[in-house]
Amino acid sequence: MKKIFSMMLILAMMVSICGAALAAYTLGDRTLSKGMSGQDVLEAQQRLQTYSYYTGTIDGNYGNVTYKAVRNFQERNGLPVTGIIDPTTAAVLMSDTAVHALVSTSTTYVLAYGATGEAVKELQRQLRETYYYSGTISGNYDTSVLTAVKAFQASAGLTVDGKAGEKTKSALYNRTAAIFNGGIPVRQLSSGSRGYDVYVLQQRLLDLNYLTIVPTGFMATATVSALRYFQLDNALTVNGTLDTNTRRALWPTTTQQALEEAQAATGTVDDPYTEPTIRFGSHGSNVVTAQMYLKAGGYLLGSADGIFGNATLNAVKRLQGDYALNKDGVVGPATWAILKLFNIGNLEPTVVDVTEEAATVTTTKLQRGSRGSLVTKLQQALIQLGYLPVGEDDGVFGLKTYNAVRDFQSANGLSVDGIAGTRTMVKLNEVLGIQFIP
Repeated sequence: MKKIFSMMLILAMMVSICGAALAAYTLGDRTLSKGMSGQDVLEAQQRLQTYSYYTGTIDGNYGNVTYKAVRNFQERNGLPVTGIIDPTTAAVLMSDTAVHALVSTSTTYVLAYGATGEAVKELQRQLRETYYYSGTISGNYDTSVLTAVKAFQASAGLTVDGKAGEKTKSALYNRTAAIFNGGIPVRQLSSGSRGYDVYVLQQRLLDLNYLTIVPTGFMATATVSALRYFQLDNALTVNGTLDTNTRRALWPTTTQQALEEAQAATGTVDDPYTEPTIRFGSHGSNVVTAQMYLKAGGYLLGSADGIFGNATLNAVKRLQGDYALNKDGVVGPATWAILKLFNIGNLEPTVVDVTEEAATVTTTKLQRGSRGSLVTKLQQALIQLGYLPVGEDDGVFGLKTYNAVRDFQSANGLSVDGIAGTRTMVKLNEVLGIQFIP
């Protein structure tokens, strides 16, 4: 009997300890972020569900669904959109006055001229990443933001009203700015235009040897001049504007069967769908090519080794998810078309095994005290994105460059250490839309 009583006492103590551990934290006692778990996470999920932001399982695990719900809650309530439940977010979440989520399909949460706050900052960052905006991240929906939103709406085939409603934000945040009409511009472009479609035009002119500058997404003198030379060579109206006739000449539609058959064997810039379908277990040069594009887009780290393994499979699925494709991990025509939006022209593959047709790309780590051309390229990228003042590309990694790298890392969800390593370089390339940093 004594043994039984002792065991029951120990069991009761264990239950008490477990219960205490589960209740050790309540919402507001600690800062919560993705990957954490506990009673406070469970409580946060319940509160998010109360305000109609969370529809997942109440399990106390801070996963992707919880993270997205927190970001939506913060945006609707004028809080910094971090996806992290800090004391400020927790206080609003526990209050009875927080703004509910919009659950009616007939109601749209719209950002418009005159709006201010963190939601506007996020909009400005996304517009800048797709070349439509070059101003500061101020949080003010001013004339420059209005112009950028209209330009994006025009290029994406949306109603051009200058208001960032659900359709506009969904298109912008899901990066469909990069794939409208298969990447070919749909609006008229002229001097002063900016956006991803300007980048596509510049890349086309570069491929045809009419442009010599790195594509920037902004249409200035060099691009207008290159376009005028193209129009002159092709007996078009020489106006320096991408109009309908110039667009058709730049991206001709092949109708002759013999020419199509010839292209099917070699592939052309206008026919990017000639590569064979590759999938998990494939190997060879086509896998190397796909991996190079994945690296340029920021989806794959490490070597492009020509072997379609788990890392490549997961990278392809992430790409497909971002571009609303079937997430089957198979690189077919639609996935190839998206991959070819990334620029791998500056990647320098080094063959490590000729029999496997393998290649690898390395990235240099830059930090305080670093000097040279790579530092200059890094500084120019930071200047282009507005994190570093114009004229600071001196090739010396000093305090200003250090702070600019930290600001970029903070704005893009990276580890904030002021060191431009592989992840920071890859993210810079992804944001710029080109392989700017080798």
